[in-house]
Amino acid sequence: MKRKKKLDYWKAIDHVPKNCGYDKKFKYHVDMHSNGIMGDCIQWCVNNCKDKWGWWFKDGPNYSPLHHNWEEQDSYMSFENKREATAFFLASGMANMGDHSR
Repeated sequence: MKRKKKLDYWKAIDHVPKNCGYDKKFKYHVDMHSNGIMGDCIQWCVNNCKDKWGWWFKDGPNYSPLHHNWEEQDSYMSFENKREATAFFLASGMANMGDHSR
């Protein structure tokens, strides 16, 4: 899945492989300590991952599906490959953790 030409932030979302992306869970999870996934996290994965990856959300205790109060969810990035999970964490994950402004 790794691309030769790096895609910018705006084009990367259109190139998420079909077996990757939203609501995909794999063996290795990175807790983003946030309620959202930034576009540069997706961009990093599109440009650097060879194996499957995705992102998903875990409902917090105050989450209500009726109100879809997304700010009460926790976000996770997920990877099939441990090395890619670690590389993501070091390259992009740490910079985006803990931001609840989404």
